[in-house]
Amino acid sequence: MKVILKVMTMFVLVLVIAAGALVLDLFKRADLVLPRTIIGDLPLDGMSRSEVRSALRARLEAYNNESFQIAARGKAANVTLKNLGVALNESLVMSQIPFARDFSNLEIAFYSFIGRRIIPEVDVERTDLLRLVNEKFPEIPRAQNAHFKREGKTLKIVEAVAGVTPVADAALSQLKTDMAFLEHKPLFMEFTESAPSVKAADLEGNKAAMLSALPKVVRLFSGKFAWKVDFEKHPEWLIFDTKPYEVVTGQLPFTIQWDTLPFSQFIRDNVAKELEQTPEDVKISKNGDGKIVFEGRGISGVRIEEEKLLRLVNLAIVDRTKEVEIPLAQVESKVEVDSELQDIGIRELISVGHTGFAGSPANRMHNIGVGAGRFNGIIIPQGATFSFNQNLGPVDDTTGYKKELVIKPEGTIPEFGGGLCQVSTTMYRAALYAGMPIVARTSHSYVVTYYSQVGGHGLDATVYTPSPDLKFTNDTQGSVLMQSYVEGVNAYFKFYGTSDGRTVTLDGPYISNRKEAPKEALTVVDPKLKPGEKKQVEKAHPGFDTLWYRSIVRGGETKKEEIISHYKAVPDKFAIGGSVTAVGSTTGTTSPAETVNPYE
Repeated sequence: MKVILKVMTMFVLVLVIAAGALVLDLFKRADLVLPRTIIGDLPLDGMSRSEVRSALRARLEAYNNESFQIAARGKAANVTLKNLGVALNESLVMSQIPFARDFSNLEIAFYSFIGRRIIPEVDVERTDLLRLVNEKFPEIPRAQNAHFKREGKTLKIVEAVAGVTPVADAALSQLKTDMAFLEHKPLFMEFTESAPSVKAADLEGNKAAMLSALPKVVRLFSGKFAWKVDFEKHPEWLIFDTKPYEVVTGQLPFTIQWDTLPFSQFIRDNVAKELEQTPEDVKISKNGDGKIVFEGRGISGVRIEEEKLLRLVNLAIVDRTKEVEIPLAQVESKVEVDSELQDIGIRELISVGHTGFAGSPANRMHNIGVGAGRFNGIIIPQGATFSFNQNLGPVDDTTGYKKELVIKPEGTIPEFGGGLCQVSTTMYRAALYAGMPIVARTSHSYVVTYYSQVGGHGLDATVYTPSPDLKFTNDTQGSVLMQSYVEGVNAYFKFYGTSDGRTVTLDGPYISNRKEAPKEALTVVDPKLKPGEKKQVEKAHPGFDTLWYRSIVRGGETKKEEIISHYKAVPDKFAIGGSVTAVGSTTGTTSPAETVNPYE
């Protein structure tokens, strides 16, 4: 009897193990969410990636738009997360979800036993919360220390006012906890009774020292944008407290800071509308003809890191610094891919290539748009080596290209496709940032200024049929889809695939072996110019070598590569009117590999 019992026990155990193995195999093959995975009140276990996206999008959209109450000193107001300028980001949440294909069988079994709760990463600015409380509850008396105020040309001291001060720490902590669990509980703002710590008499007694320490103007900047914060005109924006601190000129009796509320209002009214950008989502699918359709461009948004900026400005006030760079954070866009494309590994954005071509002639701009469109929607299978030239197709008027002046041995003549190197250079950068092996790439023979507008020198890739070519290998975990487009004077290539966790950094350019440009000018013929007419089409460029380092970190291992480019020195170039036979080319010859648009 005992033997039979043991046999039956072993048989049942084998069945359980076999069934468990089958379940694990099912989860891995179908790449389903691990068992007992939950976010908020939404169970995700056993869902496919497309099912998770659909369920997650619906739940997060509803959550972000649900109203909840903020209670303050016996009053209440209904608000949404959008009023606070925050929202749970679908792409970031998706990156936290455990799919079976990324785990071993042992790990799947472990997480199936203990379960896994997804805690979304949230970032709520203290300044936004305080601004919202002030907007919703203007009747609450706000404590205020004595401060300066300008009336005409006179600087007066305004007496302190007793009141209350909002305490944001507890409310922020509760809000972040609620968001992590997709809950909306009433948010209770705490206030502390505040007696003034700096009175008018205090400022009056230290007026000379404080006036000498008041900042006049602080310049906030980001890229080409800049704003002047005129504290001399608006001294009421500054607050004083009793904690002394050291400044450049010595000890002051009070601290000086930019008040949170006028700071937040200044940023909202002036800076945010120029710098902040709402992300543009992208939906990728196949139409009835089997062609790839992109709805949207998957452009990341930008937001100002207000708390960090306020700290930097207050530090600048202490240090007498006159400029502060505005810290910005990227807001990821949402990527929605249909299940058929997900099945071959196209799931997320893995890299972006970007170049600029401001100053290009009209025909060159046209050709860049046509060329970029040629590659939009191309899928590179896993393990395949992609060739730019093999996928480019014919370059003539039948495929939409226009003639653009190109330097040839016989002179400057119109030729179809001028500007396609902008397309290949943009694609090359996307492949670089994807960490893909570059099989073939040739730099231009001399510096072309368009390609350094974004990123600097040394990351260009010239192409010409049949050679030179741009080639790279898709070594990711699945197929890679290209999205290519032109926006204004900027070209973009975006690669969608499956991330294997690799990170890519580029370090450079390191420039060496500089050579001065030849003094003797180069003259070429432009049939579009009148006989005798002369026009400078390229300024002299020095020659030099560039070195970039590409570091690829994957699975704890780092691979470092060198990207070397050699650019020869070239003289000024002038185009003159006339026929090709009337004026020959000068200083050497130009091979197809060196073909360059003279207006670049």
